[in-house]
Amino acid sequence: MTCHATGVLIREQPATELTVATRILARAEALAPKGRITLRLRDVLYVAGRGVSNHTMTPYDIVSVLLADGTPLLGVPPDDMDEYVAAHRAAPDAESVGRGSDGVIIAAPSLRACATRLLARRHGERGPDDASLERAWDELVADARIAGALIGAVPTEDATPEP
Repeated sequence: MTCHATGVLIREQPATELTVATRILARAEALAPKGRITLRLRDVLYVAGRGVSNHTMTPYDIVSVLLADGTPLLGVPPDDMDEYVAAHRAAPDAESVGRGSDGVIIAAPSLRACATRLLARRHGERGPDDASLERAWDELVADARIAGALIGAVPTEDATPEP
């Protein structure tokens, strides 16, 4: 019988980074309607919980699951969590995976890389240069802040993390 710790706390900085990335991607329609983006911290995956809107999620809506077997540590994961776990197992160096607006799950070495790749897919780009993706990301963050789309996503107004 396997015993897992429960009630594990969610780390604030990674949860905030994941929240900002999720909200930006939702605003840009780069995630599938019920799609998610994940963040892996060693053997634990962070993801928005079941029933949470990508447009309004907060760091408190993050759930954690074990990469080894998908066991929830804190919160209730989305129904398709097993697909995200499988994607992480298939790409062991990936820190993040996400389900794009086209329904395809992609993997990337960082949360920021995954977010920018999802944005590129949304715009029909296959191999955009990193500089243009960074500019597009910065513009989306600025636009989201002006529109109030990041209210509640970041603990303090003077610090917006860079996913």
